[in-house]
Amino acid sequence: MADTQEPNPMGADAPFTDQVKDQVKQQTQQAVQQSQHYAGQAVDVLRTQVKSQLTQQKDALGVGATEVAQIVKKSADDLRGKGLGTFASPYIEQAAQKLTDFGTTAQQKDIDEVIRDTENFARVQPAVFLGIATLVGFVAARFLKSSGQAVASA
Repeated sequence: MADTQEPNPMGADAPFTDQVKDQVKQQTQQAVQQSQHYAGQAVDVLRTQVKSQLTQQKDALGVGATEVAQIVKKSADDLRGKGLGTFASPYIEQAAQKLTDFGTTAQQKDIDEVIRDTENFARVQPAVFLGIATLVGFVAARFLKSSGQAVASA
């Protein structure tokens, strides 16, 4: 009687093929894990650099606000000395104090606190936040536009 055993449809190479598939699968998983690891490292480096830049800008803003506050206070003192700022001088001094407080606070807080405070303010006062953001955007656009014209004419 003839052998009734059916031939292996995969042929004799089936165990070898399975072994190759397993190796490819393992290598692919390793490559994915390495890619995720390197991507995580790149994100960490980028996050650190962005935080560093934001911290520098925050500190410069704090110093600038304090300097502007000193100029505003001196202007209020000059107006009062000339007898012109009797009505406006208290308001100008109050604005100068607010600028000083803002500058000091900006310099003392770390960038994470500033971001958290900004988010909280945006949630509590969305209209005011949008107004301030629009004003800052407008001022920044005007500054960049005038800087571009100054460079072009130089």
